[in-house]
Amino acid sequence: MLRQAALQTGLLGPNMIGLTLGHGIYICHGHESPRLLSHECRHVQQYEQAGSIAAYLPMYLQQIVQFGYASAPYEIDARAHEAAAQFK
Repeated sequence: MLRQAALQTGLLGPNMIGLTLGHGIYICHGHESPRLLSHECRHVQQYEQAGSIAAYLPMYLQQIVQFGYASAPYEIDARAHEAAAQFK
C-alpha cells in the first residue's frame, strides 16, 4: 500500500535519481552532480530543522499526498536551494 502510494504520487519510480533518509544521501549511479547533491543536502537540513526523521517524514509524506511530488513545499524548497547553489 505504501509502495503504491509512493509510485502514484511520484515519490518513487523510474525518474527517482536521489533519496535522502536522515543524514544518508543515496544517488543512483551515473546521476551524481553538484546540483543533485545540493538538493539532497537541503533535505538533510529539512530533517534537522524538523528535529528528527520521525518528525520530518510524516510532514513530507503529507505534502506529497496533498500537493503531489513536484508541488510539495519541501521539494519546491529543495529545488530553489539547488538553483541557488549553481550561482555560488
